[in-house]
Order: sequence, then C-alpha cells, then structure tokens
Amino acid sequence: MATSRSTEPSAPIIVKHPGCPQWGLGYLVEERDEKRFYDFEDGLNHSIAKAFWSKLEPVQLGDDEASALEARIRGLRDRPSAAAKKQRARVVAPPLTSFDEQVSIFESQFEGGFGGPHFVAEERGAAGAVAAEGGKKKSKAFKQGAIETARALLGKGELEALLAAGNLADFMERIAKVHKAATGLLHPLGDLIPFNKMPAEHHRAYAEAVVDLLYGAGDYAARFDRLAGVLAAAKVATWPLATILSALVYPEEHVFVKPSFFEKQASVLGFDLAYDRAPSAEGYGRMQALARELERRLRERSLAPRDLMDVYAFLWRTISPPKVSAKS
Repeated sequence: MATSRSTEPSAPIIVKHPGCPQWGLGYLVEERDEKRFYDFEDGLNHSIAKAFWSKLEPVQLGDDEASALEARIRGLRDRPSAAAKKQRARVVAPPLTSFDEQVSIFESQFEGGFGGPHFVAEERGAAGAVAAEGGKKKSKAFKQGAIETARALLGKGELEALLAAGNLADFMERIAKVHKAATGLLHPLGDLIPFNKMPAEHHRAYAEAVVDLLYGAGDYAARFDRLAGVLAAAKVATWPLATILSALVYPEEHVFVKPSFFEKQASVLGFDLAYDRAPSAEGYGRMQALARELERRLRERSLAPRDLMDVYAFLWRTISPPKVSAKS
C-alpha cells in the first residue's frame, strides 16, 4: 500500500472503531491537517479528526497478519467499485412532470407561496403551536413544531450531560419524543417501530454518534457515516432515520431525505443523483446538492423557502402530478 504520511510516533497503524464495527480493521494511510486517514476492510477510506482519535482502538497483529490485512485492503481499494457501478446504472423512470408544472401545482395549492397562510396552515405550522397544544399534532402543519421540539430536547449541553452520566434511557426518550413530533416525516412501520425496538446494547453507540453528528468538530461526512454505521449495526439504517435529526436541528443547512422522492426530483431536474440504498455521507452529499439546486430554482421563480424543510415540503407536494379521476 502506497503511503504518504507524516505521523506522530504514537499513531496506531492498525485500528478498529468500536462505534462502527461494520468498517472492520483499518490501516493508517496518511495524517495531515489534524486528521488521520485509514483504509478499512469495508473498502472505504475514513477520515478521523484529532478530537476523535481516542475513540479508535489500536489492534496488534503479527507481521504476517498485518501484511495480509494490508494486501486485502489494498485489493479492496484498487478494485473498481461494483456497487458504485451498479448504483449509477440504476434505471430511473422518466419524469412524469416538469419543474414548470411543479411550480404551477405549488402555486395553485398554496396562494402566497411559502409565506402564505395556507402553506402555514397545511405544511409548516406556526411558531410555538405544538408547545401550546401540549405536544400533540392536530394537523398536517407540524414541521415548525418538530423543529422546535428537536432544538429544545437535543441541546448540546443536555445531551452531553446525559451521555456522561450514562443516562441512556433519558437520552433515548428525548430522541423518541423528537421522532414522535416528526411522525408526518418518519414512517411508523418503516422507521419508528424498528427504531423503538433497537436492542439496548446499541444505545450508547447511537447516543455517542448523535452527539457527534449534531455537535462534533470533525468533517460532517465522517460524522454522518458514523451514525449510519451505528444504525446499520442495529439493523435500522434508513435514510429518514439517518437524516431527520440534522434536518430538524439545522434546517437551514441539512435536508430530510426520502430517496424515492429525491429520485423523481433528480429526474425532473436532470440531476445525477447516483446513490446507494444504504445511507452514506457520499450519497447524502448528492441529496443535499439536489435540495440546494431546487432551492436555487425556487428563488429564481420568486418563491422564498425559509429553509430546506420548506424545500422538502415543495418536493413531496409537487413531484407527482395530481391524480385525475377517470370519468367517461
């Protein structure tokens, strides 16, 4: 394996990440800009910021075992990615609508656009509405309430204190309340029920990954992959569960993802989405770029979404043309 690195003497050459067991063992490739880059047995290169080096566990192997590991990982890295080729070859149905038609549908549904009273009543909701109702969702307009709930329950100091105290039950209860506030986004059978049955042995890894995702100092991509890895290990890896928390806490920056909707929107805009069914930072980057492109086009039409949650609302409301009843 070719290496170009300037490492500290104490940098472990072979490691494992307890929070991401599906990565397998990692072999140090490079250290720069206060990051260590490891090639792992999952065939990917993962960057680890300095603040999280202590999370990695050094692994001692004999010379023959270490050489075999290096050769195996090199083979995975050098081999063309069959998964990547497959995902890029995925056949996407031709668009059933156009962006112009989407805008027309939206404007016919919501007079006044994103700031109009009908959109607020049907989609966004008013600030403080959920709190005033005691947390009960009484209409489709729940998104603002879900954002407020997430920001109130998932504050950095409170989550870190719960984690430090080992109070995983309260930590997971907060997550459950946020998920409940977002039940119009998360699917009961596909997301909520499986998540709520997550085995307790995964709770700490999940809690640590959530704090890292929302407040970590490293690259967001690495933090996203860490959370996705924990969800995968617990067998609850879905795009909605991987994206919901960031989308609620930071709706100006992050977007909630349901891949089927994004596939259709990408087809409409002629956008190369090319993603894998399993949540990943690489795929999320393309989802986020698609949302930004849609936001840009909306602003060009003098529509002003507040954030990417509004962009998502536009997408799911308009991506398929209205059904026309067949009457002779």
